[in-house]
Amino acid sequence: MPKCTHQGCGKDFEESDNAEGSCSYHPGGPVFHEGLKSWSCCKEVNKPVLEFDAFMAIPPCATGTHTSTLPLKPSAPPSTSTDAPTTVSSSGVETYGFQNLSTDPSPSSTPTPAAAPPTAVSSTASAPAPAIPEKEEEEDDLSLKVVDGARCKRLGCGAVWEGEEVSRGKGEKSTCRYHPQPAVFHEGSKGYLCCKRRVLEFGEFLKIEGCKEGNHLFVGAKKDENKEELVTCRLDHYQTPLQVHVSAFAKGADKEKSKVVFESQQLHLDLYLPGNKRVVKSVTLYGPIDPETSTFRLLSTKVDIVLQKPKPASWPLLELPAAGTELPPGYALTFGVSGRTGTVGGKEIVVSQEELARRG
Repeated sequence: MPKCTHQGCGKDFEESDNAEGSCSYHPGGPVFHEGLKSWSCCKEVNKPVLEFDAFMAIPPCATGTHTSTLPLKPSAPPSTSTDAPTTVSSSGVETYGFQNLSTDPSPSSTPTPAAAPPTAVSSTASAPAPAIPEKEEEEDDLSLKVVDGARCKRLGCGAVWEGEEVSRGKGEKSTCRYHPQPAVFHEGSKGYLCCKRRVLEFGEFLKIEGCKEGNHLFVGAKKDENKEELVTCRLDHYQTPLQVHVSAFAKGADKEKSKVVFESQQLHLDLYLPGNKRVVKSVTLYGPIDPETSTFRLLSTKVDIVLQKPKPASWPLLELPAAGTELPPGYALTFGVSGRTGTVGGKEIVVSQEELARRG
């Protein structure tokens, strides 16, 4: 049975049952720019969104018949040359947001002057790091009703609900193949951190088969309104040779209860948000920092964090990837004279002692 190649559809269909109007799709192309995501064919009607899940949920704007013909190049490019590399995680707010991995500030972002004093005193390694509950992958609450036409929320799956006997338990289509780690877009290359395949076209990216098997996630877990809800927040960053500027998008964080703790190579967030929500997150940083001179400011819409590097260096990522993770080509390049992984512009590549030790 062929699968429809129209963007936004992807359903299996029978050639003998392919009436006009049976396919709903996007005739245009995806547009990713400065963290915002939209479809070129309906961006005036369906406004750009930040979260990747919200982008995938934008309703198709055209109808027609299904096709198995590979689509032509989209009318609008999937990304622009000025876009920074982006990652998309699989759950929560950060889950579907993009993480800015560029080495230079974007035009709309102005670095905080080094001489400007922070409005809040930073917490350092002497303060206790928040206890982080062990995170388990979300599973469906089987008591919740699944609406007809619901799609699996796991990255890379998108299976459509076909009833309890088919989509759950030992049903014919109950196995979910998905990606447990974020998607990463870098200089036109698209893929997932959990597997090695990289493609150029967005349509081909959507076809990358999941690398893990489990249960579908159609509705998620039931929420207890009286129980504190642990959520994630989107992290954007840019860097200078001596600093990494991080924005944690946690709107309305309580300035009295929230904490940011710095350690030699870790950043800990414990943010209390409205609606009985809380962000408890630890990030193992790509490189070391000076906890004493690193600072943060709690603002109304986000937390501004400045990580102070002990010496000039370039971080290709904010967070140190897990052992064995293969990054897209170009992530190992740095702008310094002797960066952690290599250099650009010198007569020969220079690898620092820290990187040699890490590789060994």
